[in-house]
Amino acid sequence: MRGNYRGRWSTTPNTDQHQIQQTLDGYAQLITDRIKQGWSCYLVTVLFSQLPGTRSVIISRMKQEVQRVYSTLITRVHRKPRTASPDELPILIGAVDLPVYKTDRSTAHLVRCNGGLHFHAMILVPDRSRLREPLQDHFHACARLYGTDGAISRIDVRPVADGYARVVDYVFKTIKGGSISYDEGVLILPRARDELTSGRLKRSAADRPTVASSFYRVKRPSNANL
Repeated sequence: MRGNYRGRWSTTPNTDQHQIQQTLDGYAQLITDRIKQGWSCYLVTVLFSQLPGTRSVIISRMKQEVQRVYSTLITRVHRKPRTASPDELPILIGAVDLPVYKTDRSTAHLVRCNGGLHFHAMILVPDRSRLREPLQDHFHACARLYGTDGAISRIDVRPVADGYARVVDYVFKTIKGGSISYDEGVLILPRARDELTSGRLKRSAADRPTVASSFYRVKRPSNANL
């Protein structure tokens, strides 16, 4: 797919921007609270090979792949994730994104596949983790484990030391702009216990209602169009 897809893929939902911002502020506060407890925070960008199907099919596949990556990661963070407390598991707060088109074409590498669709997430790793290296080093050393030679072409990981609210706004900028709806584009993990087994996700798993907001008391937008 080539060209500018912003017009073709615009959703123009009846969104409540104040409500969305309240939700994002809740995510930023969640991150700040975890950092104070000794957790580490990372901005993760996932790029994909060309995926077949309509926009909704591509987005669903992207979320499935990101959840597969998460399900692999949690077994490296905690020995028994299915019986672990939510406070012992990594948190992923992410959304499908579209590039900001600039005159310098600095985002051209994102536009070549899937009309520019990619995925951003903030991943929080608990202080008591099995990982013995920073998350960026882990993903670099275990690239094949996370499938970066298949549907996922690249995973970029960068530590975040401050400005958490600003980074949350960056991750959700396409959701805030209304080009992709909240329900379609957002993924919050962990989910239910039976979805925490690495490599055994059902194809519909990425579309099930999340339970993470109930764990952390972040109020999710109630408008069905978000």
